[in-house]
Amino acid sequence: EYMSESEKETSPRSTPLPREVYVRRRMLVGLGVSAVLMAVIFAVQAVSSDSRPSDARSSVEENGITPTSVAPEVGLVTTLPSEITATTIEIQGPPRVSIYGDSLASGFGGLLKSILDRQGVTTFLATHGSSGLSQPGFFDWPNHLNVWVPQEDADVVVIGLGANDGQDVYVDELSYSTNDPEWSLEYERRVTELVTLVTSQGRSLVWVGTPDGKGKAFRANLASIRTATKNAIDAVRASGADVVYLDVWDLFLGLDGNYSQFVIDPSDGERKKSRDGDGFHLSLVGNKILAAAITAEVDAAFERRAAQ
Repeated sequence: EYMSESEKETSPRSTPLPREVYVRRRMLVGLGVSAVLMAVIFAVQAVSSDSRPSDARSSVEENGITPTSVAPEVGLVTTLPSEITATTIEIQGPPRVSIYGDSLASGFGGLLKSILDRQGVTTFLATHGSSGLSQPGFFDWPNHLNVWVPQEDADVVVIGLGANDGQDVYVDELSYSTNDPEWSLEYERRVTELVTLVTSQGRSLVWVGTPDGKGKAFRANLASIRTATKNAIDAVRASGADVVYLDVWDLFLGLDGNYSQFVIDPSDGERKKSRDGDGFHLSLVGNKILAAAITAEVDAAFERRAAQ
């Protein structure tokens, strides 16, 4: 079963910066008197300044509870005199970010969620260990995201997948390994499908790549996954989608350019242990480094959206 846990965040919100109060307004205004229109706008401003919806929202963890949503968007419909055809003003709540992925995403996801929650961002977290795109029979990410993405309606989506995908894929009942060109083509197709699903309604996507791994074969598989994912994302971005591939491969390399348990922490320049003992997953320090890098990309995505 997919992991899931619903919880409410009740800690006080910090005062968000202008970028973080990402408010979208859609106004359909008919013929009418401009004085009436100005009065409506002033009324809406007064209402929005008096109260804000709670930034509590579902967070999904591993316990099998179906994710639910709280803190729905706030809508205000104003009835105008008969001489005005129609005026509808919809005000959405705080900016929203959804985080999805495998066990690597589970590691950075909680930290990223905490950072964004403190900024006044409404967050949703759903991860499933050992999952990916190569074995949809184990966990079908396109199927789940087809439900979660519209349900959560996030402005920015963060996805971390790929660590478990160095497996054979099946196409028309034929099996292909990561060494086969057919594997790369099929994996690119699956990444493209997921990216298109997320971005087709104007959402922004940050796809988090994997760090390298210990062991020649494992590292070669991760390199194939990295290349195929980047190719797919580059193609979708060229079509106009707001999607970024966050390449963290070099971020966790040692001084000699190979796998290392220790890296330089960009926040203070100190050399620290960034890996767990399994040859791939990140330690708390490593997850903090990765969460900081993802936060910067999420911030950039909100800035692009605000500039639209």
